[in-house]
Order: sequence, then C-alpha cells, then structure tokens
Amino acid sequence: MAGFLLAALPILTLGLGGVETAHWSGLRQTLSLALVEAARAGATRQARPHAIAQAFEHGLRMAYPDSRAAGRALHERRAVLGVPWHIRIAQPSPDAFLDHADPELRGQRDHPGQPLIRNDYQERQQARRLAQSWPAGRGPRSGLTIHEANTLVLELSWPHRPMLPGMAAIVRVLAPLAGDPAQARLMSAGYLPFRRRVSIAMHSHPAAWPDLPDGRVTHGAASIPPGWAPGSPEWNDGHGTAGSPPANGGAITPATPGEGPAAPDMEPESSQPPDPGMIEDTAGRAGNTGGNPDAEPGPADCGPVP
Repeated sequence: MAGFLLAALPILTLGLGGVETAHWSGLRQTLSLALVEAARAGATRQARPHAIAQAFEHGLRMAYPDSRAAGRALHERRAVLGVPWHIRIAQPSPDAFLDHADPELRGQRDHPGQPLIRNDYQERQQARRLAQSWPAGRGPRSGLTIHEANTLVLELSWPHRPMLPGMAAIVRVLAPLAGDPAQARLMSAGYLPFRRRVSIAMHSHPAAWPDLPDGRVTHGAASIPPGWAPGSPEWNDGHGTAGSPPANGGAITPATPGEGPAAPDMEPESSQPPDPGMIEDTAGRAGNTGGNPDAEPGPADCGPVP
C-alpha cells in the first residue's frame, strides 16, 4: 500500500496536469476563433467597438455552449476584476486618423465630424502619400501606410480561471514571478492571463470611435484596461457590479443561427459573412488596393496560428 501511494501520487499529479494543459490548449484555440468572429464584425462595421464586443461575447458560445454558464463566467470576472475581458484595437491607431482621414467622407448622423479613413482606392492614396515625400508612404504621426491603416488588428487579454481545484492557489503563489504588473495582479486573483492577436483587412471605411465606457474594448498603446492596472479602485469594487445579478439570469442573448449579433443602431449587413482573417503575430497588409471601389477586398496575409 505504501509503495502504491508513493507511485500513484506523482502519476495522478502528472495526469491532472496533462488534463489542465489540454484544456488550456483547447481554450486558447477557441478564444482565437471568437476573436476572429469579433474581427469580422469590426471589419464590416467600421471597427465599431460595440460591434466587436457583441461579436466576441457571441463567439464565446464555442467555449461555453450553455449561455447561462457563459453569463456566469462573465459575471464572475466582472465582479472580481472589474472588466471581464479586454480587446485592444491596435490598428488603426488614433494617430492613423490624423494621417489618413479623408475629409470628404462623412460619418453617421449621430457622429457628425467623425474622422474616417477611405477603404477604397488604396493604391491611389499610397501614390499620393509618396508624392508628399512620406517615407514609404508612412504617416508622420502613426508610421502606418494606407494599407496598414485599413487593416484591423485586435489584441485580446482573457483571464482564465484554472479548471482543476488547487491550480488557482498555485497561480497565486507564482504571481510575484510575473514581470508584467497587470499579469501579476490577475495571477494574484487566481487567473491566468491568455493573450491572442488577429489581423484582418477592413471591408468598410474605418471610423474613429470612442472607447467602450466599461473598458472591454479600447484604443491606444495600453494593452490592459484601467481596471486591471495596479492600484486601480475598480480592482477592489468591481465597478460596483459585485452584488448585482447578471442580466437575463446570466444568459447571453442568442443570435440568429449562422449570423453574428448586429449592433442595434447599425443598418443590417448582408447575410453572406466575409472571409475570416488569419490569426497571426504581425499585422498583414490590407486588401482591396485596386482602383475599383466595388472590388471585393482581399484577405489579410496569412500567418501561423500562435
């Protein structure tokens, strides 16, 4: 019996660790697919943060088939962390609109004066930038070409709570070893920080939108929402949502099968979804660089799945 216990304990520990590692691998791939769905919605809806957030949470059905389980997972993260997840719009950056915004384009009626970057005639725009003596057509503020300004790049930060009991305690112990203060803060709460990145060509004119007030989708150089920063008040009070029940009993409102969730104040899109972009570590160049505005935009450059 003593020999069996000595042999069984390390074997069971290794087995449980293998189960947890397999779960992590599957979850990372699922989050990548959900992020692609969010990028497709953003590419066809002018990079609107609200549409990106809706599409991503709709894509979480692949990780949480039960909508109530998904609602509980989001509510738990919102209560503990303040922000359940975070997507940073890395491209187009706010400086890209200072370089490449077209004054002839008009935004929506509820956003007068909204800067927009023209999505068509990209080769002609690139030639104009070169004629202005911009090095390689890159803007002086953003450093992006018109092709890169028409490429949507999203970076996801997802806090994952380990599935097996006891793993969260190990994550808390390892928190001081994290080099990033935000990652250390997440790990001290028992969550593992997962990061994914996707790049896809825009299929509409990129527009300059404000960040979501709840911090789920933001712009700029910061890779973490304010609620995850060390010393932020949101970390302790969870934006005041710790004691409030989730909407619809914790269920995520289902959308029509085969279609992503539509933004409430946007016109309905075509029922044919665009080709998804490929997940990659670096931004690919945008398509639709010809002179025909009715041409189909080309897909983003393909890269390996990280």
